[in-house]
Amino acid sequence: MNKSNDDIRKTFNRFRQALNEMDERDKKEDEKEDKNGVPYTRQDELLQTSLQTAKEQFGADFSKTKNPMFYYKNDGDVTLTGEIPGLNNSVFQFRYKDPSGCGCFFWTKGQIILSDENVKKLQKINGVYKNWKEELSTTEDIKPSTLRNNEDE
Repeated sequence: MNKSNDDIRKTFNRFRQALNEMDERDKKEDEKEDKNGVPYTRQDELLQTSLQTAKEQFGADFSKTKNPMFYYKNDGDVTLTGEIPGLNNSVFQFRYKDPSGCGCFFWTKGQIILSDENVKKLQKINGVYKNWKEELSTTEDIKPSTLRNNEDE
């Protein structure tokens, strides 16, 4: 009986160790992403128009997101992330240079009824994404002001 308990204890310890290692690896990936990504500031017009459009068009909320928009220096990608209170606090993310060509993502923790109203809202989110991507592709310099200012020096 003791041998069986010892085996179970050892197995649980290995699981704990594996979970801890996974957590550490995830933290390192998050830190790596944070170092690569440069947040837009409230002085960036591109950020302001993106936030305002998303708020007006589909009720996006950015109050829980410290930095809703990032520029990634390595590949020139841009992301915009926020919540949609009207859709069960779902999280959305727009990604400018998604390899699939469609970087409009949506996550929810609960259920959402696919009512006509909610489907229209999802279509509106996708439309705002397409306009956002088009605006970025036609803007001369999409870098945050902090990066542009550093280049001038």
